[in-house]
Amino acid sequence: MDFNSKPILFFMLSVFFLNLTGCNLFESNQVSNREITDASSWSEKDQYPRFSSCEGLESEEERNCFESVISMSIYNYIADQEWVVSQNIDAEVVLNLVVDQEGFISMKSLDASENVLEMIPNLETTLHEAVSMIPQAQAGVKTNVGILVATSFTLPIRIFAQEEN
Repeated sequence: MDFNSKPILFFMLSVFFLNLTGCNLFESNQVSNREITDASSWSEKDQYPRFSSCEGLESEEERNCFESVISMSIYNYIADQEWVVSQNIDAEVVLNLVVDQEGFISMKSLDASENVLEMIPNLETTLHEAVSMIPQAQAGVKTNVGILVATSFTLPIRIFAQEEN
């Protein structure tokens, strides 16, 4: 080994050991489940899913517009159906909907009594079709991390029908 290369070797070893002792890669930072839950919970700052026709409105108005577009779309589809019932119905069913990260809306499930499902056997199929007719939305945004998120929500629907005489 050449005499001139010893200071370089010493310098390189010193830098290596300084980097090793100053490295944070070996430290473990634990994040509690509570902190994860708090960070991922929906907050007022987060952006709900929305339709382009509702943009520019205040936060609460934009949310109401979003819900109105969905409600009217489903209502218009259902109004075109010709259901015949054998007895009067006055009941509420609940649609559990999901807006995925791409803004597509789908029906996750339907909460309805057995009585309503018996009186309107194609109710679930019809509601699936109605939901599929809703235009694509813009996905919700979790603003503290800046990512698009799937959003679940419920939509209660009042069904009122009278038997034909």
